[in-house]
Amino acid sequence: MVINCNIMKKKEEQLQKELNSINNKEKKFPKGELRCAKNKSRYKWFVKKQKGTSYLPKTQRDLAEKLAEKKYYSYKKQELEGMLAACKAYLKIMQPIEGQTEKLLYHPEYSKLLDKHFVPLNETLLEWQNTPYEHCNKYEEALIVKGTQGKMLRSKSEAIIDMVLYKNKIPFRYEEKLALGTTILYPDFVIRHPMTGKYYYWEHFGMMDDEEYRSHTCNKIRLYCENGIIPTIKLITTFETKDNPLSIEKVEMIVQEYFLNSYL
Repeated sequence: MVINCNIMKKKEEQLQKELNSINNKEKKFPKGELRCAKNKSRYKWFVKKQKGTSYLPKTQRDLAEKLAEKKYYSYKKQELEGMLAACKAYLKIMQPIEGQTEKLLYHPEYSKLLDKHFVPLNETLLEWQNTPYEHCNKYEEALIVKGTQGKMLRSKSEAIIDMVLYKNKIPFRYEEKLALGTTILYPDFVIRHPMTGKYYYWEHFGMMDDEEYRSHTCNKIRLYCENGIIPTIKLITTFETKDNPLSIEKVEMIVQEYFLNSYL
């Protein structure tokens, strides 16, 4: 799984913030390094300084606690510095090349030439995926985001799901008609398990900041449940707000859990 560079940048900022906090704490710690040496069944405290090591009596517990905290943050600082160095190294390598594979798969000509390398391995499921089906024809003007194999989608988040499914050779259809009793739905993705052929449905709810949309979402999930399509079993759901966008890492984890673990 490739980590998105934006995620790594945020991690880098978080690590630097933690390091800055520790640097501020270090200015307030007392001098010396605490050493705890076991003497039979008990421990004795010692303080190591430039001039040597001295015994620290139990009556100076406050000093011992501060020195223990100092040592903890000293080790924590080393860990964070190592992680920060790894983040910087990753970004140095990956930033110039991130997204190149996706760009190739979206290219009008290269995508055609590469298509056979990303088709489902099961011929029956491949035939199912390629067979024409009744799909949603409402609000076609909202189909503004380019997906794989020339399809048009309604959001960037759907494009992420589309790309991850496609790259992992998972057979699926976009917005296929589904009759639940007297109600007609068009799930974002109808998916077949690449080994068992079982059906799964993936709904992405991308406007959870909106109260009316949330109410509609709850009603839609309830309808699925009433018809035996249970969340986390046959129904995959992802949610999004303005401050919490769907990430490719999340989608890759879901695809791995539902469709790829059986390959391991």
